[in-house]
Amino acid sequence: MDIQKQIERFKKGYPFRRLVRPATVGDGIRRLGEEESRALQQEYEDSLSETSVCNFVPASGAASRMFRDLDMLREVFSSDEAVLNPEEEKILEKFLSNLTKFPFASLLEQRLGEGLEKAVSSENFGPVLDTLLGTDGLGYGNSPKGLVPFHSYGMERRTAFCEHFREAIGYINSRGAVSMHFTIPPAFTERFAREERIATSLFSSEGISFDVTYSVQDPETDTIAVAMDNTPVTDADGSLLRRPAGHGALLKNLNELCYDCIFIKNIDNVAKEELLPDTVKWKKTLGGLLFCIQKRIFRYLESLSSSRVSESLEREIISFCREELFKDLSRELSGLSEVGRREFLLRALNRPIRVCGVVKNADEPGGGPFWVGKEGAESLQIVESAEVDQGSSTQRDVWGNSTHFNPVDIVCGVKNFKGEKFNLPDFVDPEAGIITEKTFGATRIKVLEFPGLWNGSMSGWVTVFVEVPSTTFNPVKTVWDLLKEPHQVN
Repeated sequence: MDIQKQIERFKKGYPFRRLVRPATVGDGIRRLGEEESRALQQEYEDSLSETSVCNFVPASGAASRMFRDLDMLREVFSSDEAVLNPEEEKILEKFLSNLTKFPFASLLEQRLGEGLEKAVSSENFGPVLDTLLGTDGLGYGNSPKGLVPFHSYGMERRTAFCEHFREAIGYINSRGAVSMHFTIPPAFTERFAREERIATSLFSSEGISFDVTYSVQDPETDTIAVAMDNTPVTDADGSLLRRPAGHGALLKNLNELCYDCIFIKNIDNVAKEELLPDTVKWKKTLGGLLFCIQKRIFRYLESLSSSRVSESLEREIISFCREELFKDLSRELSGLSEVGRREFLLRALNRPIRVCGVVKNADEPGGGPFWVGKEGAESLQIVESAEVDQGSSTQRDVWGNSTHFNPVDIVCGVKNFKGEKFNLPDFVDPEAGIITEKTFGATRIKVLEFPGLWNGSMSGWVTVFVEVPSTTFNPVKTVWDLLKEPHQVN
């Protein structure tokens, strides 16, 4: 997007998504029984020998937000006369009382060159925080979150990046290889390569190898920032201030992968090893459901593309869409000619497919599954709160009545019934972006984000939502999440 078009977009803004109703169990969300889950797991396992599978993990996000509370304390202690307010005192107390429970505790102790108890007994906590967050120490304040230790198994510490290797062995083992793709910041290429060697050394076993590839977010997808009057903001050297345009910019990276089946999961959503069986079970369940739906759709598309549509085939397709995809096509089909009905069904089904696990709401920040109205039709979408008109009481009510949350637990089919890869940008909703306010120094600025990778960037996909248990969702958004049970190893 060129500069002038970006400025026009800042002026124009993005339209809000029009929420019709939340997706709920039985109305957009499927709830699977144990027997059905087992059958789908078997379907997935039976298909692996002839299917290429990969895990796509966005891993370029910095850990700065994760350590925000501690960085605030570090700034206070950097002054000659550190005085904490009551909130900061609570944060410090929480940190010190739990210090030995963090998976990076022993690393911090090694860097300090003395025991943690002695290091904090002097009440000069600045050096401890500097060592934890500063570039001369462990550097977690500016490291990618994927390179931060999440779990400690005795003397063995595993980063979030490393734990994805352990998890992937359970469900991504296609033809003897575990394929994984990470998007990473270019400045940390060597660090990730070093961590990869550690992970493969820990988890490689006879008959299994890792095929790991990387990409970076294309700088061409960066967007400018503007002041509140929509004039471009310049950096200290006078050049335009550019910023990464969010996860939606990674659609280009995803589009370059040519696998039959691609799982997508956030870098920070990994639990300790003893909880993996549930995660693996539901990954296979989602993958099996993708394969089942894909087979049905491919069979229909082959018939639609090679012959006229019989009444019985049309009824079968309509029934499949209503029962499996929660889509009633009868209204769109009414009044169309035979050729028009055939072409409509081809367009409706010849699309990338995503099966998304969703969990029950638990007050986590992020998007959720909704029925969204556009141009007289309704479709299942993942929607973020920033995309909703919070000034409308009706839209607030719909948002507030949502029952499920999007944990980014997605499996994608990106090839058509002929085995050709879809061009994913063809299925983007360009009107589904977000403009947010931030600060640059002391200046308020506006920033532009492309449609989210699982929001507007997949808006035109065939979408299936499946309820998965909350045990499969264990994100680490703040350092305090590492103290929760899914990340504490006994």
